[in-house]
Amino acid sequence: MKKFLLSVSVLSLMSLSLSAKAEVTPYVEQSLSSAALNNILDSEKVFCYTVQMAPTGYTGYTLNQLALTGYCGQLGDERSVFVDEFFKTPENISQTVASCKIAPKIMLRFIRGVDATDVLFSDTCPSVTVFYGGSVKVFNAAPAKKSLEAVVAVFEAGKTDFISPALLDELMPSGVVLNDEQKALINKKKAAQPVRNWEKQVAPQPKEQEQPAAKGWNKLKTKE
Repeated sequence: MKKFLLSVSVLSLMSLSLSAKAEVTPYVEQSLSSAALNNILDSEKVFCYTVQMAPTGYTGYTLNQLALTGYCGQLGDERSVFVDEFFKTPENISQTVASCKIAPKIMLRFIRGVDATDVLFSDTCPSVTVFYGGSVKVFNAAPAKKSLEAVVAVFEAGKTDFISPALLDELMPSGVVLNDEQKALINKKKAAQPVRNWEKQVAPQPKEQEQPAAKGWNKLKTKE
């Protein structure tokens, strides 16, 4: 798998501060759950995607109900730059409610174990939006508009087409560009039987009476 990392030269173009900051901005810390924030602060992997508002009737890949338009790489040690700039620099986050409309651009997925927190960056309406567990928190990042513009410009320029990792039997939520040999392998797997023939090994279970499905991706149907 090709691994994309931001170079030091690219980081300098982004004009982001590399200085270490010990404390999370109080307003940010109070606004997010500890689980959501821990994923960002102690992430083990960070993947980048390009996204946009999903048009009516869209049936393609989505991320937090946004249309997933591309894969823009995996961050290395420079992930700390984003944390410092947008989560540990109080002057970059305004508590004033913005009046502009957010246009989704870049989504970073901060992964810790099997959990993840998604962070959306928009430069047209300078903002940082955090998605976690069905909740959404928008931060007005107007003071950091130049940094956001640099982030969006760098990642959009390096994006590639998104390919579902499920098609490659991978466990990491990343998209990769396939060569002809890999595409042929995927097509071969589609036509083959399940590798472990789970349906033959698991005895059929009695069917419970069907209940109407609850609406909404994060809605659970509970028994009365």
